[in-house]
Amino acid sequence: MKGRMKWVILLALFILSIVNFADKSITGLAGIHIMKDLNLTFSQFGMVGSSFFWLFPLAGIVGASLSDRYGTGKLLAVMAIIWTIAQSMVMFVSGLPLLLFSRVLLGMGEGPFQATATSHISKWFRPESRGLAISILNFGNVVGIAVSAPIVVLMMSNFGWKQTFFISGIISFVWLIGWLWLGRLKPDVSFEEEGSKQENKLETNVKDKWKALRSPIFIFTSLAACIGFSYIVFGITFNPAYLMKVKGFNEQQAGKIIAISGLIGAIFALIMAIISDRIYKKTQNLRKSRILFSSCSLILAGVIYALYPLVTGKGSIIIILSIVYTLVATAGNLNPAVIISLYPKRRGLMTGTYYGIMTSSGIFAPIIFGKLIQSSSANPAVGFSSSIYGIAVSMVITALLMFLFGKPKQRVTEENKKTIVNL
Repeated sequence: MKGRMKWVILLALFILSIVNFADKSITGLAGIHIMKDLNLTFSQFGMVGSSFFWLFPLAGIVGASLSDRYGTGKLLAVMAIIWTIAQSMVMFVSGLPLLLFSRVLLGMGEGPFQATATSHISKWFRPESRGLAISILNFGNVVGIAVSAPIVVLMMSNFGWKQTFFISGIISFVWLIGWLWLGRLKPDVSFEEEGSKQENKLETNVKDKWKALRSPIFIFTSLAACIGFSYIVFGITFNPAYLMKVKGFNEQQAGKIIAISGLIGAIFALIMAIISDRIYKKTQNLRKSRILFSSCSLILAGVIYALYPLVTGKGSIIIILSIVYTLVATAGNLNPAVIISLYPKRRGLMTGTYYGIMTSSGIFAPIIFGKLIQSSSANPAVGFSSSIYGIAVSMVITALLMFLFGKPKQRVTEENKKTIVNL
């Protein structure tokens, strides 16, 4: 039973991952209703989208630290409670301030999820099978977007947008009830102990740390990831409204387009990651298998995304969004491997800083998008197109910088181990 229990734990966290991204996407799917009922402008709605990320990066860093002290199982339970409160309180929203507060609270509760869930899984799975387990967890993010889109639209049509938020809060509470038992279970052997003991023996080298963080590879990889994440932010905040107001689809059609393209993109992103893994196994070359793979994916994604405002047919839109999501998700899957390789001794610091920079676009991007759309209120299509072109051009530029400067020539010397780490 113990051998099977790890898969039960993974299934529970996979379900919570679905809920995690479903909660993020509800606001965008309900955007038209929210703006109409609360009398919000596109600029104000951009602030709503941004507010989710105001505490998200900081909460991720602090939460990951607390999970080391108090346990990942307990922190996951606390997060489920926060999600329940944040989503349920939308039932009482009658204006912008309380809606902003609920989104800030949800962002604070969801910030530590990815790092905490990954850490919890690592206690149950051996290092050689951890990659598959984490991939399954990450796949829940995409399923959350794909599955939630048509379901949320259906619930809004039958119950209303506030009630839909409340139902999502109840789902988190139901998950919490099951986790009160599952979260207390412990594996027979903690597979992280040996590695943790080894790393605890290593002294922190401040010079090496800052050398890695200042390296061109880290800077341009993080910058490219930040712009890539702005594509995700636009998708969960404004893309539903764009499909309805500009492309002329109804709610059900927009929901299906988002669901289908997200699911197709996620599946092909997994295939691309497998190809990259095989290239790395054959060549042992980080630049060929990771850096070039990631940067070229983002360059191509930017070029194809620029075609989005020019197409109108449902099939064409699904094809474009599927390809772009595949390429952006591919870069998202490969970039952490590049970042960890810069300074393996401090992988937590490197990935934590990387994700903090990446998700920071969630703070400013929705505000910029909202102002662009609002400034062209006479013809909203212009504002939406400007946002899309801005993402596309920025994606190409930052990916080119990553391509040009992502050369593993710099090295960090770990003096106390007398080893050299290729950057």
